[in-house]
Amino acid sequence: MNSQKQTIIITGAIKRLGLHFTKKSLAMGYSVIMHYHSEISDDCYLLKDQFPGDIAFMQLDLVNNPEDLIIGSLNITDNIIGLVNNASIFAQGNLSNPSDFMEKFSINTLAPMRCSSAFYKHVKNGWIINITDANIKRPNSSFQNYRISKLFLEEITRQQAVIFAPDVRVNAIAPGAMLPAQHEKDFFTTLRDTVPLKSVGNIDSLINTYEFLVNNNYLTGQVISVDGGWGLL
Repeated sequence: MNSQKQTIIITGAIKRLGLHFTKKSLAMGYSVIMHYHSEISDDCYLLKDQFPGDIAFMQLDLVNNPEDLIIGSLNITDNIIGLVNNASIFAQGNLSNPSDFMEKFSINTLAPMRCSSAFYKHVKNGWIINITDANIKRPNSSFQNYRISKLFLEEITRQQAVIFAPDVRVNAIAPGAMLPAQHEKDFFTTLRDTVPLKSVGNIDSLINTYEFLVNNNYLTGQVISVDGGWGLL
């Protein structure tokens, strides 16, 4: 990896929003350590070929010892500046299933909390961006466990922003409806007429917010919703 460039660690970096954050980081002139859980796609290998020396892959199950992601990244380069806690489990499940709650809590809440603490301890300077969700404050029995786990992450964002200051800034982005899964396409079409700004899937706005947080060195403890006003309803 190019030791002259500052490096960003991105969890869940090889697909969906994580891949968008990766591409934007590279375009901004950073190197990226792309965390993944299972298989790397051909598109990611092509991306690595397009940015020789700027990408390293790291496989890790964040359920167990997520701090190893930070330690392993420092073995690749000591020029780390940022951490994006993007990896997440998005699936149905409610409080009637405690094991499901703990599964989501371990990845959506505990893993970013522990990675951030390790970042603060070992990197000591830079910024952290947590990826939460704009549609988590209303009760929803179908996605109850997911929503609660992300609400915890929002509060952890604020708490760690205070604990880590002034050395490490901690903020969060709460995306609205961005990338529909196959079964969500009809829902996205209906939602477009409901959202105040009459738009879904605005990836450019999400990525612009990411760039804003990376570059704004006087902002910490904030959760920015990028949802077209969906959360106002």
